[in-house]
Amino acid sequence: MFDQVIESVILLFVAVDPIALIPIFASLTQGLSKQDTKKVYIHASLVAFGILSAFWLFGSSLLAVMGISMSSFKIIGGLFLIAIAFQMVFEQRQERRQNTADTALDDESLQSLAIFPLATPLIAGPGAMTAALLLAEKRSSEPLEMLINFTPIIAIILMAAIAMWLSANLANKVSPTIITVVQKIFGILLGALAIEFVVSGIRESFNLIG
Repeated sequence: MFDQVIESVILLFVAVDPIALIPIFASLTQGLSKQDTKKVYIHASLVAFGILSAFWLFGSSLLAVMGISMSSFKIIGGLFLIAIAFQMVFEQRQERRQNTADTALDDESLQSLAIFPLATPLIAGPGAMTAALLLAEKRSSEPLEMLINFTPIIAIILMAAIAMWLSANLANKVSPTIITVVQKIFGILLGALAIEFVVSGIRESFNLIG
């Protein structure tokens, strides 16, 4: 159980990438008062938490209503996570997320800024939603085991909130080179975990033993 929790935390960590939020959040909130900045990161964290919780709670039911098996979702979800890993390794994800942030600076108000682009897609993006849904497959009906299974979502939202809270002080101290190296490392790790989902989905779809 502990190993599953650690693996799930790592999966969500690389999908959300809270380290990359540090310079982006700092640029988004530049010029805002401490009180306004606090409102933005608290609101963004709560909205992202609600989105991931909804996918964790109701994602499987939605798939059932649409007639989609979990094994099929594992395959397409794994492939999607592989695409994110590719972007992280080849330094495409940070630029894309920064471009999204720049658009919000021009078009969105302070309140909507917390929802877009912070809560989604920068925190609770498609990759994190996919990871939350795949995580839900392993949950049990036992209350304690359900809580343990849900712990990675709580942990990653707290990490994202802490990253945004610290961003004003850390943005000028964290070297872009360090962020790039961390993204590459976790991108490779995400790719390996994503392949496991794809292989598991194929085995379940074709009743293969392995």
